[in-house]
Amino acid sequence: MTESPIRKFSPAELTRFVEERLAGVSEEQVIAILENRNCNAAMLQVIGLNPRLTSFYSVRLRLVAHRATPQAHSLKFVHYLFWQDLLRLSIDVRIPATVRRAIDKLLLLKIDKLSLGEKISAAKRCGHALISVLLFDRDPKVFAALLNNARLREDDLIVIANSTRATADQLIQLAANRKWSFRYSIRRALVMNPKTPRAVAASQLRYLSRRDLVDIYSREETSVYLRRCIESISEPAEETRASGR
Repeated sequence: MTESPIRKFSPAELTRFVEERLAGVSEEQVIAILENRNCNAAMLQVIGLNPRLTSFYSVRLRLVAHRATPQAHSLKFVHYLFWQDLLRLSIDVRIPATVRRAIDKLLLLKIDKLSLGEKISAAKRCGHALISVLLFDRDPKVFAALLNNARLREDDLIVIANSTRATADQLIQLAANRKWSFRYSIRRALVMNPKTPRAVAASQLRYLSRRDLVDIYSREETSVYLRRCIESISEPAEETRASGR
């Protein structure tokens, strides 16, 4: 398909075209207007108010994606977009933060209706609003996908590593992950979490400081197994007694 010359119109040419011919343009032509770098807020306002043009899904999508679209229109049209487009737009930093927050709210409302495959796909590239929810999804495949999300933060993983809502499978995956398992705060949280399988927790002990080992050893909730493992590394029991604890 030949590229429409409208995409390359100068500011004056585009203004004249919109003023004189907008009422009768085709879907392809209005998309060319929206993709012209000289398309401004006034033009977007006119297009956004045209019921015929905004009946095209492609036009609604581009209006939301355009950074110059008046926010009243963007906030209106986000409600008519498909999940995958919402997900893509939610992480597009060119879109105003107010619009992205509205998109996040919609995504959160829809997340319980997703299939497993859709959740896995979302987990790989979603923004922080969805990450905080998908972290606690019970399917291990969703957590595995999240671990490969470039927007995942150490703080997010500390939350789940410390949580009793975490599953043993999630904690095992976290302990085995090449990127995140070496973070000291995560190692310590894995040891402290009673949901962590004892062999996994024990494998982290040799990386902890003596001070943390003493602290963990002295806690009532620490299992006998972990205490014995700590004793094989150092003598925290003697240090604990010496400190009067």
